Amino acid sequence: MGLSDHRREIEDIDREIIGLIDKRLKIAKKIFEAKRTSGIRISDPDQEKLVLSRAMDMATELGLDAGAVRNIFEILIRMSLEKQQELQGRDQG
Repeated sequence: MGLSDHRREIEDIDREIIGLIDKRLKIAKKIFEAKRTSGIRISDPDQEKLVLSRAMDMATELGLDAGAVRNIFEILIRMSLEKQQELQGRDQG
């Protein structure tokens, strides 16, 4: 396999990652709906800490840079919170 083949592999993986982010945000919408029904606040710092800890543990198990993985998951959490806040704004509008 040559360089262009490896780059295509990376492109395929990137496409999968983007698809998984989209899937994660769709689930965030379902979480928002459950929170709204239950009268729970959007932000849940304990859950956020759990998600970050779990991600860092998995990264460490695979020999990945846990700090970098934490940064990625902080972005994912922020995207989910922003999506839920957007949905909340629509409900109030």
